[in-house]
Amino acid sequence: MMFGGVAVVLAACLALAAVAPTARAQQTAFAQQPAGADIRFTYAYKDAAGRGQRLDFRLPAAAVEAAMTLFRDYSIPLLYGHVEAALQREATRAGVILRSTRVGEGASFRILADSAAKRDAFEARIDGIIADARREWLDRQARRAVGSAIYVDHPEAARRYVAVLRPVAAALRAQDPDDAPRALVARALNFVQAIPYDDLLDARTTGGVDFAPPPAMFRLNRGDCDSKTVALAAILRTLVPGLRVLFVVLPQHVALAVDLPPGEDDARLVHDGQPWLLLEPTGPAVVPPGRVAPTTAWYMERRGEVALFEMKE
Repeated sequence: MMFGGVAVVLAACLALAAVAPTARAQQTAFAQQPAGADIRFTYAYKDAAGRGQRLDFRLPAAAVEAAMTLFRDYSIPLLYGHVEAALQREATRAGVILRSTRVGEGASFRILADSAAKRDAFEARIDGIIADARREWLDRQARRAVGSAIYVDHPEAARRYVAVLRPVAAALRAQDPDDAPRALVARALNFVQAIPYDDLLDARTTGGVDFAPPPAMFRLNRGDCDSKTVALAAILRTLVPGLRVLFVVLPQHVALAVDLPPGEDDARLVHDGQPWLLLEPTGPAVVPPGRVAPTTAWYMERRGEVALFEMKE
C-alpha cells in the first residue's frame, strides 16, 4: 500500500507593472526593531497619487514568531512525516506493526500482524487515517486540498489574523479618521502593494514556500499575491467594519473584491446580484481600487476559470 503524489499549487502572481507604468512607486524605507514584548514596524512609501506616506505600528513578537514558524514549517516532506506518525500511532493501538519505505515522493507500507483479521482490519482503515492526518496538518497550515492539489485557504488564513493585525488597521485609520470607506480601502491597498514583491520560492531567502502568514510577511518585508491578499483582507475586516470581502482566485493568481460601488471606469465583478469593486494587492505598482492587471481583467470576462471565496465572520 502507498500514499503520496501531492501536487502543490504555486502562485505565479501577476505583476501590476503593466497597469500603470508611471505609478511604480514602491516602499522607500522600512525598519523593524524590538519594543518590549512587541516588534515595531516603520514604513515609508508613496500612494497611488504619488504622495509620501508613513506608517508605524507594533505587533506582538510572539505572534510574529509563531507566524514565522508556521511559514518555515510548511513542506511536503513534513506533511508526509505527519501522516506517517499518525499511521504508526494507530498501528500501535491496533496491535499491528507498520513497516514504511519511502518511494519517490510517497511511501509504501507493509502490515505485520499476528492474525489475518487484525491485518485486514487495519488495512481497511489506512485510507481514512491518511485522509484525517492530511486534513489536520493542512488545517493547521491554512491550506485546503482539492484532490491531490493543495491550495492556500485564503478566507481561513485571513480570519486567523484579523485580531493580530488590528494595530495595522488602527495605524492606517489614524492617518485620517474621517475618510470614507473607499478612501480607507485605497490607503490599505497602497500600503500592501508597496511591500516588495517576492514569489517566496527561493529556499536561500524565504524557506522555499509560496505563502507567508501576514505577521511573517511583515517580518520578511516581502510577499507574493497570496500573502499580500490575505494580509489586506485581514486588515480590511477591522479598518472598514461590515465590509464584505471576496477572494477572487484565478489560475495562478488571487485578487480581492469588496462590496463597494465601483466607479464608471473601475474593474468589477458581479456577485450576489450586485457589482463589487476589484482590488489588486500584489503590486509592485501602487494603484487605486478598481485598477487591475490585464490578465486579471481578461479572466473577469471568462468567469468559468475564476473561483470566489467570501471571507465570513
